[in-house]
Amino acid sequence: MEKLIDKYLPADYHDTFVIKASKPAEQIVPKELIKKIFTHSPAWLSFLYKVRNILVKPFGIEGGDILKSEDEDYLKDYIIEDTENEAIMRKDDKHLLFYVSIAKIENNLIDVTTVVQYHNALGKVYFFFIKPFHKMIVPRVVKDII
Repeated sequence: MEKLIDKYLPADYHDTFVIKASKPAEQIVPKELIKKIFTHSPAWLSFLYKVRNILVKPFGIEGGDILKSEDEDYLKDYIIEDTENEAIMRKDDKHLLFYVSIAKIENNLIDVTTVVQYHNALGKVYFFFIKPFHKMIVPRVVKDII
């Protein structure tokens, strides 16, 4: 099945996680799921973001959270594509550009794809250190939400 996110490939990095939802796919709205994922901020994740922000500040990497609990409206500017079956969020920083896609694939399966393009060497180094956390955080947060 071809997905909207495929047009952003090839990239420097991409991954896909397939997560089983507890409800049928027809009850899942990808755009709403993206909003929930990026505003879901359990204490352990907020702590990791605070540590990240402290570590990257000396390198001029934008601190702040992409996660802003209880504020889904700010995400509307980041969601660049939205259909019944897939929504794509885009965030562009000076060191890298990333896309996140939430797609319904079949039955109650959700496909979560991340695509990353480095803008410079700093982006490559940054993501080298972030990648292990990314691989642990994404499936866990999505499972918590769905």
